[in-house]
Amino acid sequence: MTSLSKPQVLFDRDDEWAQLVDFMSPHVDSLRLGVVYGRRRQGKSEMLQQLCDASGGFYMLALERNSKPLALQRFADELAEWAGLPAGMRFSSWENALETAVRMAGERAGQRGEVQLLVLDELPFLIAHSPELPGVLQWLHDTYGPTKGGGAPPVRLILCGSALSVMSELLAESKALYGRVQLNICLNAFDHIDSAAFWGVDDPDTAVRLHAIVGGIPGYRALTDGVPVPDSREDLGRWLAATAFNPAHAMFDEVDLLFSQEPGIKDRALYYGILAAIAAGESTPARIASRLERDSRTMSYPLTTLRRAGFISYDEDMLRERKPIVSIADPVMRFHHTITLPRLQIFQRRSRAEQGWQQAQATFDSQILGPHFEHLAREWTISELAARGDVPIGWTGTTSVACREHKVSHEIDVISLMLGDMPRTSSARVALIGEAKSTNTVRDRRDLARLEHIRGLLGGRAEEATLAIFSRSGFSDELIRLQHRRDVLLVTLDDMYRR
Repeated sequence: MTSLSKPQVLFDRDDEWAQLVDFMSPHVDSLRLGVVYGRRRQGKSEMLQQLCDASGGFYMLALERNSKPLALQRFADELAEWAGLPAGMRFSSWENALETAVRMAGERAGQRGEVQLLVLDELPFLIAHSPELPGVLQWLHDTYGPTKGGGAPPVRLILCGSALSVMSELLAESKALYGRVQLNICLNAFDHIDSAAFWGVDDPDTAVRLHAIVGGIPGYRALTDGVPVPDSREDLGRWLAATAFNPAHAMFDEVDLLFSQEPGIKDRALYYGILAAIAAGESTPARIASRLERDSRTMSYPLTTLRRAGFISYDEDMLRERKPIVSIADPVMRFHHTITLPRLQIFQRRSRAEQGWQQAQATFDSQILGPHFEHLAREWTISELAARGDVPIGWTGTTSVACREHKVSHEIDVISLMLGDMPRTSSARVALIGEAKSTNTVRDRRDLARLEHIRGLLGGRAEEATLAIFSRSGFSDELIRLQHRRDVLLVTLDDMYRR
């Protein structure tokens, strides 16, 4: 079989490439289906195009708002070119088109003794005008797949798309492709460490701010390629003025583009209003509905749509049975609705971009950078700290602990259960209690005292818990002298940017 070593042009993605190579194994016969999906600009198309180039596979990128006849003709033309046939091929249906492609690929696999790959990219665009496609794919799998007893030449068909709601729905229990897919890859964003390396940002303070704005989406580097990457905190304002705050730049309208990819989003004003309410601090469906002056019973569908699209998340409490906290999960969405949209008239005038950014600094620090730092602290705990094995890290998230002494509920930024224990069960033991602070002041002994107090409130289930303090600005000398304690863990921003 042709070598399928990962191309050097692909940054990271080692695990995903290895899974694709395994899927292409010549030792597995007949037709097999795979699904690759993920948010726009994750690099899905690039990776699959590289795989097709390496294996001699067929690749077709569907076009948005294309009619069914035009899409079928494009498929026919590109299939003929791939197979080395003269132009003029015609298909009247997707059943006819896909069966022909699979049979041609099967014949080619038999002749060459190699697995043949077919890729349909941006499948949701095809489903928009051809809702019968999932059923056709089911029939195709049942006709040419392993259920027929095997022995057929090896053909792989990969379905790819950016509309998360559509792609995840394909594999739902009641849907046609349920149980028929042998490969299921959700291409996620880079984590904060890989993202900094990808952008070439060496300063952690700059890196964490950039990550809070654009997340780990690799496509944004190419989209802003004409603007030098910020190399300092001060330089970030210049970069924003040229990109996200620039009405002439594609980044300025990125949120509208992301919305357009999701077919479930019809009344855009409603969805903008929901995200604006969340950005303003409303964190439950009832409070969001109240802010919008709507009946809370009407919130279920739009919130579910935003969640399935990956734009918002529901964060479950690790210890208590209570309603989840709603937050904006997509960094670009969060930045737009928290910083850009409330100051839109300022940023629409390019000469005032710097002024608008200066006015937004306090909001950025408290509503974006602070929560993002807390999120990264949890991610670092799950990935890096858990890998060390020093603390038996299990389920990790947030919680609040009632305190009669202070007549408040103490919010815990990072709480990890013991490995193997399940959230919201009475027997769950606490492995780590953490506080994450993104302020410009060093953390001191009082922060540790607060965690000790909370550990005491949790009683026996937390008696062995490690107390972790995550700080963007370092620690006092007194606190540093206490880190020799086995139950104390001090984590700096530099620590969070090391493997």
